[in-house]
Amino acid sequence: MELTTEFMKELKETLIERTMSFPLNRQFSPRLIKPDTWAILPYNPSPDTPSIHLVIGQEKALVIDPTDTPYDVRTYIRENITDKPLVVANTHSHGDHTYANYLFDDCTIYMSEKCQAALRRQRQNPGMRSRSRLLTHQSVNDGTVVRPGDVIDLGGRVLEVLGCEPCHDESSILFWDRTAGILFTGDEIDPGQCNLWNAPLEVFYDNIKNLIALRDGDPGFDMICAPHNGTPINAKALDYYKENCERVFSGIEGDVDKGSVSYLLNPFEPRGPETVEYRRFDPVTRRSMWMGTAINYNVDLLYRRQLDEPHRIAYTGPKQAEAAAKKDK
Repeated sequence: MELTTEFMKELKETLIERTMSFPLNRQFSPRLIKPDTWAILPYNPSPDTPSIHLVIGQEKALVIDPTDTPYDVRTYIRENITDKPLVVANTHSHGDHTYANYLFDDCTIYMSEKCQAALRRQRQNPGMRSRSRLLTHQSVNDGTVVRPGDVIDLGGRVLEVLGCEPCHDESSILFWDRTAGILFTGDEIDPGQCNLWNAPLEVFYDNIKNLIALRDGDPGFDMICAPHNGTPINAKALDYYKENCERVFSGIEGDVDKGSVSYLLNPFEPRGPETVEYRRFDPVTRRSMWMGTAINYNVDLLYRRQLDEPHRIAYTGPKQAEAAAKKDK
C-alpha cells in the first residue's frame, strides 16, 4: 500500500465522516482545565487538530476559536456542558480556527479589525476556502471588532483583549481572563513550535517579555491556553521561551531540520512530500529547542532592523519560492 498524500487525505476525511454518524457526545473529548473552563478537542486523526476553549461566566459563555470541525460543537456544548447564551471570539483569521463560525452566525463573534477584513476576503474569494469535501459551509456573520483594552464581560468573569506585534498572523489578538488567570494566545504561542518565518525573532522576544510582566502582575495569570499541540501549559513556560530567544541571540544556532511529528511529519496533513521536504530543510530557517519550547525562526531576521536590510524570505514550499524568484527577475 502506497501512503500517498491523496490517500491519507481521503482516509482522514473518511474517518471524520464516519465519526459524524456517532452520537454527538462521542465526537468530542472535553477536559476541564479550571472551574468553568473547558478545552474541547474534536475527533480528528491529525495530531495537529486545534482545541476549542469554552469560558463560562454567570450570564454567558465564550467559545474561543470554534476551529474547522465539521461536527456540531454548538449543540454539543448546549447538551453536555452549558445552556447559557453563547458569544464567540476568534484569535486570528486562519480557517482552522474560524471555519465553524457559521454555527454561531446569530451570536456576537469578536475579532480584530484585520481578522474581519481577512474573513471578508475569504467570503468574496471561494478559492481561499478549504478544499475538504466535508467543509462546505460559510459564515455570514461579519464579526464585531474589538481592540486592545476592550473587555468581554460574561457576568462575574471578565476577559480583556490584548494586542501584540503579531508573528504568526497579522490578525492575531490575545484574550486575558483576568478572573481565572488564563491567557488565550491563539497561535502566537504554540507548545509544539512557534512559527515566526518572516517576523523578526526580536518581535517575538519582546512579546514574551511583555507577557511575563503581565503574568507577574496583579492579577496576572498562571495558565496559557494555546489551540495546538497540547493545552493548557503552565505560564512558567514563558521564561523558557525568553531563554530560548536569548540563546539564539547569543549565537547558539538552531537545528537546520525543522521537522516535527505534529507539523511537518504529520501524514494526515495535506502537504505533499515536496513541500514537507522544503519546509524541513529550508536554508533560511532554523529550529531552536530549549526546555520544552521550540521556535522556528528566519536566520536573516533576528532583529527588527534587518527588515530594512537585504534578507531572504522563508516560503511555505518550492512552488511559492519559484514563483517569487520569477517575480524578482
